[in-house]
Amino acid sequence: MSSSDYSYPMYARILHLGLAVFGIAAYLTGEDAGGKAASTGYLLHAYLGLTLAAFALGRLVRGFAGTGPLRFSGWSPFSKRQWTLAFEDVAALVRLKVPERGMHEGLSGLTQMFGLALFVWMGATGTAMFFLRGSAHDLFEALEEVHEVGETLIPLYLILHVGSVVVHAFAGHPIWRRMWTFKSGSTGGPG
Repeated sequence: MSSSDYSYPMYARILHLGLAVFGIAAYLTGEDAGGKAASTGYLLHAYLGLTLAAFALGRLVRGFAGTGPLRFSGWSPFSKRQWTLAFEDVAALVRLKVPERGMHEGLSGLTQMFGLALFVWMGATGTAMFFLRGSAHDLFEALEEVHEVGETLIPLYLILHVGSVVVHAFAGHPIWRRMWTFKSGSTGGPG
């Protein structure tokens, strides 16, 4: 895909907004979740996380069963081409040049896939913990451990994703507009 100008369809914007808002809110309330299952902090974190899981599930469905550019078959993190483009992007960044890629290509595609995998991981483990609370002690403890591993990766992902958007904006390529420009009569491009 070329680095042509594109924007995201409305359903993608809604899914992205849901992942961002509920993912960050669940992350920020995570410290208050320890303690009693009926505590306000736990319930707030749990319901934010369950909502994140619903948005993540919606994104997975669109990725596997949908059509258009958000379908996963178009941007596998396991393809040789994706990794070649990502290494080219890193080399460009080392030379202080901001890479311009198409939707889900190169380093940005790997970053987006990492974030989606992370939110799915957090949503799935958190949902399982919510329903297993008080039973299957060993399984619950194992889920809690892998959930906490994901929790430590969220700041890394946010630095990569938000940082790349900021770098592009300062370089004169405000890519955030692809996701967040709402023009009347526009459905948002490919989809």
